[in-house]
Amino acid sequence: MSVESLMLRSAAALLVVVVQVEAVMFHLSPNQRKCLKEEIHKDVLVTGEYTLSEGPGQTASLKVTDSKGHVLYNKEDAVKGKFAFTTEEYDMFEICFESHLPSGSGHSAEREVFLRMKRGVEAKKLCRHCKSREAEANGGGIEEAGRPF
Repeated sequence: MSVESLMLRSAAALLVVVVQVEAVMFHLSPNQRKCLKEEIHKDVLVTGEYTLSEGPGQTASLKVTDSKGHVLYNKEDAVKGKFAFTTEEYDMFEICFESHLPSGSGHSAEREVFLRMKRGVEAKKLCRHCKSREAEANGGGIEEAGRPF
């Protein structure tokens, strides 16, 4: 086996164990909706942690859906939390944050949204204590939606 062939195999093996961790921060104005979309491969565990800054008089919701409209996670009055899901097929998922300010409430400041997403090995470390979809309805803790892993 040539040195070049050995190097290519080593590089390919390294790519397989690459850990994906992404974090994003953005501002959400009152009564605004912002979404992030991402493609994901089949049988991949995805976890997320989110935090929203205070917004006097405002509430916010978070909804994660796949391309078929299946709800993978939904949280009203989202302030801080964690979620997880496993993809059943190669698909696109969308994460949407929406701020709600009742009419007549006056002016309110933008909210800062922080979202950290993990996939693969790093996601599994975070998700050791995931709950099933049935437990999601009861709230609390990390919630796993989609197919159990």
